[in-house]
Amino acid sequence: MRDIFNSAKPAESRQLACALTFCGGFIDAYTYIQRGHTLSAGQTGNVIFFSSALADHNIPGMINRASTFIAFTLGLLLVGLFHKYVKSHYWRVFCLFPILIICVVVGFLPKSVPNYYIVPAIAFGLAVQNASFSKIEGMGYNNVFTTGNLKKSVVAWSAFFFGADKSQHTAAVNYMMLTISFMVGAIVSALLQKIWVLKTIWIAVVLLAAINFIYLLALKSNNKLNFKNE
Repeated sequence: MRDIFNSAKPAESRQLACALTFCGGFIDAYTYIQRGHTLSAGQTGNVIFFSSALADHNIPGMINRASTFIAFTLGLLLVGLFHKYVKSHYWRVFCLFPILIICVVVGFLPKSVPNYYIVPAIAFGLAVQNASFSKIEGMGYNNVFTTGNLKKSVVAWSAFFFGADKSQHTAAVNYMMLTISFMVGAIVSALLQKIWVLKTIWIAVVLLAAINFIYLLALKSNNKLNFKNE
């Protein structure tokens, strides 16, 4: 916690990045298990699932995966547009609101509600989160899926051990921690769904609300709670 408050760029702190990535894995596991085996953030998997649904003439499955892919894309576009007009560190606080609100609502919805209404909405919120918090200590990362983080971790460790490039140590550790955070988030989500089923999504709401509050306090402590240009 202290490191977040002392960081010159709280949005890029390792602790905040790992917490967001934990939530990304948590929510992705939720939608896969509870909402039609669709990944809310992992669009590579959704392309494969769409192809499988197409081959099986599974229209609802096709709609679910295609709409999720489109919603995620729109979320990324929205962040670019939003940041064009709000150029301050404060703008990221607002960008966690969509996923918070969406997850609250989804927890109330019964299993009978078609998944192609629910998963795309979650994908949209996660895309906004992902595009808003995209750096860890100056290095690019993803907080809603983990393939890229895994690749960067292995490459950095390889350079550190085999190439004797000591400068890669920080990157290797950061990306390794992100990968572990995503995995732990997914595992915890899967286990908790055995107990709370659809309501498990509300745990992500609590976590994300706490993350956003801590980030807001960090900005205030760094005198960045304003609308000045970055």
